[in-house]
Parts: sequence; C-alpha cells; structure tokens
Amino acid sequence: MQLSLPLKALQTHFLKKFQIDSPAADYKKWRHRFLLERLHLTVWIAVIAYPTFFLVGLFIMAALNATGDPTKAVSQERILLEFIQFTAIELCLVLCLLLLRTSWARRYPALLFLSFSWSVTILPQIQATLREEAQIDFLGWMMVFLIQGTLIPVRWRLHFISQLGVFVYYFGVNSLLGLSNPAIKELSELVYAQLGVIFFWVCFICNLGVYLYGRLQQSEFESRTQLRVFLHAVSHDLRNPVLGTLMVLKNLLKQPGEKVQVSRSILERITDSSDRQLELINSLIDTHDAEIRGVVLHCQPLQLSPLVQSALSDLQPMLTKEQAHLTNLIQADLPLVNADPLQLSRVYQNLIANALKHNPPKITITLEAQPAGDWVRCSVSDNGVGMGKQQREKLFDLYFRGYQQRQSVGLGLGLYMCRQIITAHGGEIGVNSSPGEGATFWFTLPLAISPNPNSP
Repeated sequence: MQLSLPLKALQTHFLKKFQIDSPAADYKKWRHRFLLERLHLTVWIAVIAYPTFFLVGLFIMAALNATGDPTKAVSQERILLEFIQFTAIELCLVLCLLLLRTSWARRYPALLFLSFSWSVTILPQIQATLREEAQIDFLGWMMVFLIQGTLIPVRWRLHFISQLGVFVYYFGVNSLLGLSNPAIKELSELVYAQLGVIFFWVCFICNLGVYLYGRLQQSEFESRTQLRVFLHAVSHDLRNPVLGTLMVLKNLLKQPGEKVQVSRSILERITDSSDRQLELINSLIDTHDAEIRGVVLHCQPLQLSPLVQSALSDLQPMLTKEQAHLTNLIQADLPLVNADPLQLSRVYQNLIANALKHNPPKITITLEAQPAGDWVRCSVSDNGVGMGKQQREKLFDLYFRGYQQRQSVGLGLGLYMCRQIITAHGGEIGVNSSPGEGATFWFTLPLAISPNPNSP
C-alpha cells in the first residue's frame, strides 16, 4: 500500500520511538553498562584511597619505632615488605583502570570485577605465601566487600565468587602448604569463631542487598515494558480504522469544487469506525490496568458472521487499495460462540491486516469457520508468499516482525495480541504455512452452549 509522505513520516516516528528489546534483554544491557560504570568509579576510589591507608600504616610503624620499646619496634625488613605489597596492589589497581578503557573490559566486565577484588584481597595472601606465611585481614576484607556491595550492587553471584575465592585461598592453599598465621594463634577459639560469624553475616547481607537491588531494577524494567506494550497496542490497533477513515476522507477531498458530496453510507462507516476506536481505547485501558489478569473479556453469546462483517468494514479501504480479493465463507447459521465481540474483532482485523502487510498486492484472503465438538475452528487463509518453520515458531512472540513486512508502525504486537486474546477465551491459535504456498492462521472459540469450555 503506497502511503502519503506525512503518514510515512509518522510511521518512522513510531518505529524510532518504540524500537525496544524485551524486558530481560533490556535489563541485561543496563546491568552490563552499570557494572562497567560503577567498576570504573570503584577502581578510581581504590587507586586514590589505598595510598592513604599505606601512609597511615607507615605513620603507625614510625610511631612504634619512636617509642624505643624493642618489643613494639617494626623492622626495616617488615617496612620494605609492606611497601612491596602496597606497590604491587597499587600497580594492579592502575592496570585495572587502564583495562577499563579497552574493548576487552566491555566484553568481559565480570573478569575485571574479580581481578579488581582479588587484587586487594588475594594478592596480599599470595605475597604472604611466598614468605611462607598465611595472612588474614578480616577488617580489610569486610571493607572491600562492603564497598563492592554499596558501589556495584549488581550480579550478586560475582560478589559471592569474589568472597569465596578469598576463603578458598586462605583455608585451602594455606592448609595444603601447612602455613598458619601467628596472630591467629594468639586468639582464643571463641574470639576466632566470633570473627568468623561476623564475617559470614557481613558477606551474606552484602550479597542479599545486591540481589534485592537487582530484583528491584528488573521489576522496574518489566513495568516500563508493560507501559510501552500498552503504547504499542494503542498505536497498532488504532492504525487500521484510522487508515481506513483517512483513505475515505482523502478520496472525498479529490472531488472537484468547494462543496463535497458525502453519502449517508460513508458517514455511517466513519461513525461506526470512530465508535470502535473509542471502545478499543477503553478496552486497552482496562487491559493495562489489569496487568496481572491479562486481557479483560466481556464475553457474550454472539453470531460469528455479522461480527466478521462489521470487523471487515474498517479494512475495506485497505483491501481496495491493495487490490486484494476477500472471500467470506463463514455461514450465517453457525452455532453461537461465547466471545468478546470487540476483542474478537481485533483478532480478525489483525490477521487480515497481517496478510496485507506481508504479501504483494492482489492476494486472495479466505475466511472460514467450522464447528468442531464444543468449539468453532476459525481460519484466515491467503495465497501469498508463505513462511518457513523458523519464522512460524516465532510469529506470535512479542516484537517479532515478519521478514516480508512492507509497512507497519507496529513491532510484532498484532499477532502477539491475537494469541493473548484467543488464549484468554480458552482457545488455541496457530499457523500452517510453507514458503511459496500461502499461510493459514487458525484459532478456536468456545460454543456458547459448551458444557466444558476449557477442553478444546
């Protein structure tokens, strides 16, 4: 269908405005970006703050040596070892800072997170191992884990791995090498156990805080997506009747003269279309308010044939424009179905509009409906280009768009909404198609007199 320039510009506006990923993918992208940004901030803080701790340590050692008490004095060798440890950790932090500017960091931020964490917590242990000692620093480790949990509250499993690595090295490697910490021997078992319990709860609370923050952010992304789905539904489902009315009005404007002759039938069609648009808006608002319940239905016994005829009136200008031939084989004497007339009209309009979008002009569309036990099996068939297995499997997914789609302001919402509506009725929906052999969309509706509407 060839659209006017303003309408094409409107389509482009909607596509750019509403091109989004699924909530999970959107959240993962945010989490990845957030991890890199906060890791960059945390490393900068560590690079600046760590020298202050070393200087404070030097001041304390100098003060102890100034007392003249040989039992409190710190040897020059010990000061040199502390300086070597400080230099090694500071260089590792600077290296992490440099790596954050590379593409490698953007691909593997988790590895850089662990490298940063273990540079401060495990590297001193490795240096102590080389001196044939076992180093333990409960206070320093707790500070690192608290800082990580506060500044980088995402991916709690990464925090757990960084904490677990510290314990595995201290208790595992040191035990295998038979190394111990002299300071620990001076502590009673009761004090040692108390420190272990405090350390456990600090790590647990840090990980719990990171986990809860991640869940909160994920819920916010899901809420935003629900709002955007609502906006998609409004733009998608109002498009067909608006386009139909727009085509009628443009044809009227082509009449010569200042005054335009409008037949009663055209006015009635525009009025009916406007009424359906208003009902559709109200229905979408109800659906959005009932986020957990899903599609809101107002089912009633109804005759399928007149409902389909009414639904086709909005699409007639589009059918004419595409030179499509529609054959309605739905019989007037079909049993009554138990369905929501407005929502069912949306299903037919979306399926027919989908056939027009994905196929060249002059296609043939056939509507059929046959009783099948306690159900009525409805179908919308076309003789168009068809589709392969891979496309059929994703066709009813949210935001999926067909490969042959030639124009649309929607993002795969039409067929997704069809599935939601039919499922809410208790029925099933599917498609049979092969490349080059057209497509047949089918769905089932419960009979109004069905004793068991939950077993198609």
